[in-house]
Amino acid sequence: MKHTMKSKTKLFLRGVLLVLFAGLFGLYVYLRSAEVLSPSQIDWLTSTLIAHRGVHDNENGTPENTLAAFKSAIDHGLIIELDVQSTKDDRIVVVHDDDLERLLGLAGKVKEYTYDEIIQRKILNSDQTIPLLSDVLDLIDGKVPVLIEIKNDQEVGEFESRVAQILEDYEGRFAVIAFNPYTLRWFRDNAPDIVRGQISGHYKVSEEDKLKGKKPRVWYERFMLSNLLVNFESRPNFIVYEIKDTSVARIRWFKELNVPLLGYTIDNQEEYDQVKGYYDNLIVNTVDLD
Repeated sequence: MKHTMKSKTKLFLRGVLLVLFAGLFGLYVYLRSAEVLSPSQIDWLTSTLIAHRGVHDNENGTPENTLAAFKSAIDHGLIIELDVQSTKDDRIVVVHDDDLERLLGLAGKVKEYTYDEIIQRKILNSDQTIPLLSDVLDLIDGKVPVLIEIKNDQEVGEFESRVAQILEDYEGRFAVIAFNPYTLRWFRDNAPDIVRGQISGHYKVSEEDKLKGKKPRVWYERFMLSNLLVNFESRPNFIVYEIKDTSVARIRWFKELNVPLLGYTIDNQEEYDQVKGYYDNLIVNTVDLD
């Protein structure tokens, strides 16, 4: 009888452990799950390399995220990646940096200036100004696909809605991408036909950014975001992940999601050669690649 009771106890404990394991595995799958699209909906995403902020040369008159840089990308037949933010007067402009010091020599953030104030300054001593998203889309006009990074770490809703309104009548191929999973959740709920991509990485803060007052995320936020464990909110159709310090094992782990995996950002031939076989496509800062 004693032996029988021990056997039953062991069997019961094994069953409990199995249920716990199955539950944890199910939770893990749920947290990082993605929304898979048909090839016809997303094949364009891997058709050619992606020009990071257009084909630009900040030193020679074709600055990043300008009409000149986007025209050059079109001429090269590349997919365009760009960034959007909101001005003080709620205009949607194409610019990467939160503040305007590097590009325009202005103190303060994009959201602290009106559009008319911003375009009084040329970018990096060129003849280019920060453009409106609507003007950029008019230039591209479906000639090449576009990835639009929504830069919003504040309250989600109003900004995303204004971007969606601009995109509503655009007939070219495009997708929205964001670090913020709740931005993508907004598009998932309010504009589900728009293809969306989750950007992620290791969330390390550079020394330069620390000097500007940027603080690193708390450890559990970094863990959840870097491991794509907030996908249950965004349900992305593809992933955009940092190539630096990302192992082959981690890349393979992400590819288990069965959605396209893009890598960012390639600066030279050596980096390109190291990773080109592992990602479905790459975001590049140079077009001089073999």
